[in-house]
Amino acid sequence: MGQCKALLPLRERTFVEHIVDVASTVADEIVLLGDLDLNIPGLSGIARLSDPPDCVGPLAGLSSLLEYAGSRWSLLLACDMPMLTVEVLERLIRAREESVDAVAFRRLDRECEFHACCAAYHPRALSAVRAELSTGVGKIQNVLRAVRFMALIPAAEEEELLVNINTPEDLAALEFRIAATGVNLLQEDNVFCGRQTVK
Repeated sequence: MGQCKALLPLRERTFVEHIVDVASTVADEIVLLGDLDLNIPGLSGIARLSDPPDCVGPLAGLSSLLEYAGSRWSLLLACDMPMLTVEVLERLIRAREESVDAVAFRRLDRECEFHACCAAYHPRALSAVRAELSTGVGKIQNVLRAVRFMALIPAAEEEELLVNINTPEDLAALEFRIAATGVNLLQEDNVFCGRQTVK
């Protein structure tokens, strides 16, 4: 992207503010992961969790999050998902079971991959997270394959809401779509479909 994605503006607020707003609707507590200086007044009171020493990236953040969570389930949410809705998160939350350690949506555009940074994790997954960090590879997809995992199959509408913005072209296309349709995508109804357990 060439700049901090968390601070990108869309619809008069930053990406990270959108994620915090959506998450606040379904979560009892919000924490920001990593050491990035966001300098946003509205987020100044939110707890921050640093990455483990010598570790960076989503897997490092997940490690800190699960250690902090104690016995509680957590939602790991990337900051670059500006179309994410409360309804999508509610589906993740409803799918939690004691028989699984993580719940995530399957990616429809990539075979055998999942939206691992928009997922629910139980602290039982922490040992797999630590093991993956110790390899030096640090792929969060590998963690999902190592734990008891439930994969949700997204409807087409949900897949659009799970999109990551990774390039200036992605952002320009999204801004054009919003301007052209005049639709408040945060209030669209979503159609949910079935789920599949992957072990």
